[in-house]
Amino acid sequence: MEKKINKNLLFELLAIVLIALFCISLTPKTLQNDTYYTIKIGEHIIQNGEIDMMDPFSWHENLEYTYPHWLYDVMIYFIYHLGGMFGIYLSTCLFAIILGITIYKVNSKLSKNKVISFFITIGVMYLLRDYITARAQLVTFILFIVEIFCIEKLIETNKKSYGLALIIISILIANLHVAVWPFMFVLYFPYIVEYIMAIFEEHIAKKYGREVKQGEKVLITKQKGVKTLIIVLIISLLAGFLTPLGTTPYTYLLKTMAGNTTENINEHQPLVLINNTDLICTIIIILGLLIFTNAKMGLSDLLMLCGLTFLMFYSKRQSTMWVIMGSVIVNRLIFNWITQYSKDFDKELIKKLMSKFGIFMITASMLILSLYFIKPKINAEYVDSSTYPVEMSEFIINYFKEQNIDLSEVRLYNEYNYGSYLLFKGIPVFIDSRADLYSPEFNEGVDVFTDFIESSNLNVYFEDIFEKYDITHVILYRNSKMNMIIENANLDNYKLLKKDKYFVFYEIEK
Repeated sequence: MEKKINKNLLFELLAIVLIALFCISLTPKTLQNDTYYTIKIGEHIIQNGEIDMMDPFSWHENLEYTYPHWLYDVMIYFIYHLGGMFGIYLSTCLFAIILGITIYKVNSKLSKNKVISFFITIGVMYLLRDYITARAQLVTFILFIVEIFCIEKLIETNKKSYGLALIIISILIANLHVAVWPFMFVLYFPYIVEYIMAIFEEHIAKKYGREVKQGEKVLITKQKGVKTLIIVLIISLLAGFLTPLGTTPYTYLLKTMAGNTTENINEHQPLVLINNTDLICTIIIILGLLIFTNAKMGLSDLLMLCGLTFLMFYSKRQSTMWVIMGSVIVNRLIFNWITQYSKDFDKELIKKLMSKFGIFMITASMLILSLYFIKPKINAEYVDSSTYPVEMSEFIINYFKEQNIDLSEVRLYNEYNYGSYLLFKGIPVFIDSRADLYSPEFNEGVDVFTDFIESSNLNVYFEDIFEKYDITHVILYRNSKMNMIIENANLDNYKLLKKDKYFVFYEIEK
C-alpha cells in the first residue's frame, strides 16, 4: 500500500513540475499593447489616491473612464515598479503556472484521475497559448476554473465554505475584470436547470406511478446543494456593488455589446472554425466520444458544453472559456468511458509511467515540447520595436521639449495598435486599445473609435477627420495606407519631422 501511495505522490509532483515548465515555455516575453496602459492606469490610481472615473491619458477633454480592471492595473503597476519589464514577464509566467496547476488539480479532484487530467491540462494550456499575456484575463481564467470546482463541490456536499468562496470570487472578478463578471453567473445555470429537470421528472414519475429512469447517454441528477447554490447566486449578484466603480459591473457589458467596437476588434469577432484547426480536432474528439462510445454525461455537462459552444461561435474570445470549462467535461467523459472496461485504469497507468523508463519518456517528451515553444522567445525583446514606436516616442518627447511646447497642447493623431505605448511614455493620444472609452456608449457624443476606423481604412478622407479634431501632428506606420497617400500625393502641408525603420512623424502646417 505504501508503495502505491508513493507512486501516486511521485506522479503528482512530476506532473506539477512538467506543467510549470510547459507554462513557462508558452509565456511570451514580448509585452502586448494592453499591458502598457494597464501599468499607467495603476500608477495613476496610486498617485491620485482614488478612482476618479475620468481618463487622464487622451488629449480629448472630459472623457469618462470606467476603470474596468482597476485592481489588476494597480497590481501590475506595483509589479512593474518593483521589477520593471522583467517583473511583468516573471509575473505572467507565475500566473500561467498557477493557471496550469489549478486546471490540473481541479480536473484531478472532480474527475478522480491524475493521468488524463495531466494530459488534458497540457492540451488546455496549448490551446490557451495565444491568451497567456499580462492582461487581467489571465487572472480571471484562474478564478473561473476555481469557480467550477466550488460550484460542483457545493452542490455535492452542501458545505457553506464553498458558497463563501463563490461570493469572494464574484467580488474579485468585479474588481479585477468587470467585463467578464456577468459570465460567472452563466456557469451557475446548467446546474440549476438540471436540478429543475430532476424535480420535474420526479413529479411526473410520482403522478403516473412509475420509477425515474436515467437516459442511455444523459444522466439527470438531483444534487442536494443546488438550493444553497441559488442563494449564493443571488448574494454574488449583489456583490457587484462591492467595488469603487458604482454600477459599472451591471452596465459595462451591455454598453460594450451595444456599440460597434466589438465588430472591429479581432478577438471579439465570430469564430471561423475552418481557421482554428486545434478547435476542430477538439470538437471532433468530443463528438466521437458522444456518438461512438457508451460514455454517459450529466445534463449539466451537456448544457454547459452547448452553452459555451454557442458563446464561442458568437465571439472567438469565448473559446478560452470553452477550453477551460470544457476540460472538466471532456475529462469526465473520457474517464467514464475507459473505466467501463478497466476500473483501475488510472492506478495501472501511473504504475507504468512511474517506472524508470516511463519517467524518462514523459519527462523527455515534455522537455522537448517545452524547448520547442520557448526557443523563439529566448532572444525576444520586452518591447517589439517593429510594433511600438520605441525610437519615435523618444524623439517626440525630446522634440517638443526642445521646441518648448507642452505635450498636453499637442493634438497628435496616432493609430490604435500602439496608442497604449505612447501613453505609457507620457504622450497624450488620439486613441488607444481601450476601445470603449472612445465610443458614444461610454461618452455621449464621442465617436473617436469609428472616426479612427473610417480614416485609417480610407473609408473617409483622413484630412476631414484631421480637421474635425484640429490635429497638429501625425504618427503612422511607414507602411500604412494613410502614409502611402501622404508620401505619394506630395501633400505640401505635411512636414516630415522624423522617419525611422517602422514609423513616420509629421507636423501639419496650418
